[in-house]
Amino acid sequence: MGGELESDVVVKWIRSRTSKAAEPRGKQCTGCLTLVAGETEEQLQASGGVFLVNVGWFCGPRCERQYRIRFRIQSTATPADGSPHPTPTRSTPVAVVEASPPSEPRRRPAADELAAVLRERRRRLMNGQ
Repeated sequence: MGGELESDVVVKWIRSRTSKAAEPRGKQCTGCLTLVAGETEEQLQASGGVFLVNVGWFCGPRCERQYRIRFRIQSTATPADGSPHPTPTRSTPVAVVEASPPSEPRRRPAADELAAVLRERRRRLMNGQ
């Protein structure tokens, strides 16, 4: 019994003397919990990190977009650097096409057809046919 206590003390002493592994520098992605490498804001952005105000760092635009969708957060009108987003413009005109009445009768949806077939089958089974 005394040997077990001494071995625990020795193991603890050895562990205290070994060098600790250096913690990686960076921030943890709020979305997927991966490490975004870097210590400063510039380093974090250079490694692909995206910062969302009041939330934290993300490993990339995909994680940020998924987080925004999950929590229904609208994207900001201007990015962190203050430059406005360019407004999308169409280079080709949009043609307006009027709907013409269908010339042939439309098919019923597949779900309706299946329901009708199942009702007919059930009716035949109930009548003993």
